[in-house]
Amino acid sequence: MPANWYIPSSATATLVVGLAKGEIVDFRVTPAAEEGEIIGPATEPVAIGVRNVGSLAGAISLAVIDRYDNSIVWTGSITLAVDEFGWVYPAINYPMPARDLTLRAQAYHDLVIDSYIDMTVTLIVRVDTDITLMLAPAAVEPGASYHYRGGLTRIDTGAGLAGMAIIARRDGVEVGSGTTGADGSYDIVATAPTAQGSYNCQAVFPGVVPFAASSVDVELGVGIVTPQLVWAIAAAIAGVSVITVSRMS
Repeated sequence: MPANWYIPSSATATLVVGLAKGEIVDFRVTPAAEEGEIIGPATEPVAIGVRNVGSLAGAISLAVIDRYDNSIVWTGSITLAVDEFGWVYPAINYPMPARDLTLRAQAYHDLVIDSYIDMTVTLIVRVDTDITLMLAPAAVEPGASYHYRGGLTRIDTGAGLAGMAIIARRDGVEVGSGTTGADGSYDIVATAPTAQGSYNCQAVFPGVVPFAASSVDVELGVGIVTPQLVWAIAAAIAGVSVITVSRMS
C-alpha cells in the first residue's frame, strides 16, 4: 500500500463568542398602595419590558428586588433573539410595607447586572372620615322639595374636607348629588316621593384616596304636614338626626 494512500481533508467553521444581554426598557407597577395591600397579584401582575442588546440569542435572567434591604422578591427569565423586545409579567404577590416601597427590575448574567429600572410605590396613609346628615325639613308634603344638609370631616383632625362628592340616596336609589364646600359642608336638594310613608335617606361619601368612604342614614316622613308636627320639626332643627313621622292623612 502506498505511503500516501489517504487524501487529507479539512473543514472550517466560525465560532461566535458573545452572550444574550438584557436591557430593561420599561417597568410598570402600581404607583401607590395601602399598608398590607398586595403588590403585583396574579390578577394584576407587574410588567417588565426587556430588549436583548447582546450579540447572541438566548435566555436573559431577570429579578425584582426590594431596595430597602436588597431582598429578592422574584426571579425569572425571558428568551429573546438579538435586538428582540418582549414583556414579562411576574406575579410577585408582595405585601405593601408600612413605608414607601422601591422595587428594582434588573437583567443580569453570571451575577453581573446588565441594566435596571427602579420604581417607587408610595404608601397611602388611610384617613377615616365622618359624614353628618340632617333633612330639612324632616317631614314634607308628597312631591315637595327637601334638603340633605351636613358636613364631611376627617376623623383624625376634625377638619372639613372640601371638594368631595356626596351622593344623596332614598331607599337605596340615588336622588341627587353635590360637592362639599370649603368647610366640608354640603346641601343637596331632592324631591319627596308622592306616596305617603317613612323613607330611609342616606348621604354617602364614596371615598377617594386617601380618604375612606363613610355614610349616614336618616328617616324622612312624607305626609300631610299638620300643626301636630311642629314639635317634630322643631326637634329636627335642634339637631335630632333621626325623625320618623308616623302621622299621615
